[in-house]
Amino acid sequence: MFLLIARKRHRATAALVLILVAGVTVALSPGASAPAAAADCATADNSLAVTQTSTSEGLAPGVAPVPITGLAVNKGTDSTYIAAVTVEITSVTADPGAPAGACGVGDYLLLDTTMAVGKTLGPGGTAPFGGASIGFADKTTNQDACQHATVHLLYTANPGG
Repeated sequence: MFLLIARKRHRATAALVLILVAGVTVALSPGASAPAAAADCATADNSLAVTQTSTSEGLAPGVAPVPITGLAVNKGTDSTYIAAVTVEITSVTADPGAPAGACGVGDYLLLDTTMAVGKTLGPGGTAPFGGASIGFADKTTNQDACQHATVHLLYTANPGG
């Protein structure tokens, strides 16, 4: 899923920043690896798909961060409890056509990165999540090199009980 984010340059010309959301499939397991299951034991399948549903438009230095929302889907055959979903910036890829300079993870800001879910999802079940937000870090340096950059986000579903 790609999200376009409008961003203003320090000199007031408009540009775009692209955020790449890593739609992550997370396999939850209750502990360390175990030997192969006996023939009369069932193996749990707790596969989840975690995706961002919000778009992040209007991001620019000096503009308030915008909300992040998403959806967790149980793609497995067993019920799975999700305590929370966390989000992190894993990397930033600068656009080759952007002005010269550095643009990295430190140019962006994530707030409230742990988003409570608190639900057991049966097979095919879904649960929305939200509460995090993304924006530009308040820096005194020029962030023009971030024009059209791709921000890679990683979502992780956290089991709990």
